[in-house]
Amino acid sequence: MKRFPIKILFNVWADTNNTNAQSLNARDIALRLNPERFESSMFLAREPDKRLLSHKGIHLIHLPARFGSVVMVSHLIWGRYDILFYSPYIKCAEWYRFLRTMGKRKKLILPVEGPLQSSRDENPKAFLTFRRILAQSHVIVPISESLREFVEESTGFKASICIPVGVDTRFFTPCDRNGSKNIRVLFVGRLIQRKGPDLVLEAARIFQNVEFSLVGTTYGREDGLFASELKRRTSEEGLANVRFLGKLSQGQVRDLMHRSDILLLPSRIEGIPKVTLEAAATGLPCIVFDGYHTPSVVNGVTGFQVKTFQEMLRRLGDLIKNREQRLGMGIAGTQHAKKFDWEIIVKQWERVFEETVGKRARVV
Repeated sequence: MKRFPIKILFNVWADTNNTNAQSLNARDIALRLNPERFESSMFLAREPDKRLLSHKGIHLIHLPARFGSVVMVSHLIWGRYDILFYSPYIKCAEWYRFLRTMGKRKKLILPVEGPLQSSRDENPKAFLTFRRILAQSHVIVPISESLREFVEESTGFKASICIPVGVDTRFFTPCDRNGSKNIRVLFVGRLIQRKGPDLVLEAARIFQNVEFSLVGTTYGREDGLFASELKRRTSEEGLANVRFLGKLSQGQVRDLMHRSDILLLPSRIEGIPKVTLEAAATGLPCIVFDGYHTPSVVNGVTGFQVKTFQEMLRRLGDLIKNREQRLGMGIAGTQHAKKFDWEIIVKQWERVFEETVGKRARVV
């Protein structure tokens, strides 16, 4: 009989400057787990997310500058955990797959947050790695029905349950918009081609009386070259209505959403973009492509899901011109976002964790 607390190793970073969506999601889950029933651990390199410090159910594993990978692997293999909750593209998860017979066998829970289609098409080797990890996982949890279908059709593995990502509706709150005639369009995401920031520049060229702000940074040389090309193009085309704001904190993003009017996300492949939930919670209508069928945007109600870039431009023009439509969709978005509040989502994760290690768990 398994006794509480159930011990979970979240194979993510707890550093405050790590704004990777998977890391943020794991932290939000750990923060809301009942500390009498769950004990969460995660890795720390430098400065921790301050929210984690006061939670008695969270343990931060400080990694030294030298041999940090050794410490990480030792926890993955020999750590006394009941559950390993990990991202499929973290290298240590691969090590664990090969070496886990040396230590205590843990239950592996794999949250699938996408975008897997691009990985399969652009990086077949990475997709094969992901498929191998699927084979080793005890529980597979896609964040959307679209991702569930892709996993099952492309790999043959069955997902256990779908659990969407969440949003903190007490942090991302709506605000009163003063009806200013200066419309502001916001993009939040990595400055990589898949996210479509180049299409944001195209929209800015067409709607030159509207301010466009791009929040996000790059990782690696190839991403950096793409971002540099975006900035060069902005300068050469004289797009004075475009601002590159770089990497911002969660609080800064929220405040910027309060000063904005529309979220534009021209990414072709996603799971459930966290930013669309955050934008909806603050009262921003969202415009996205419909290829990944995100449940975070209700077409025609909280924003638009479009098929083509031309349709995206048309819908953007509609929202720019129609203040009442913008405000109405924003209000609908705040109500819709409440369905994804982390307090609701975490209850689903608690059930998954308990059922994974045994339904007869009890408090001691």
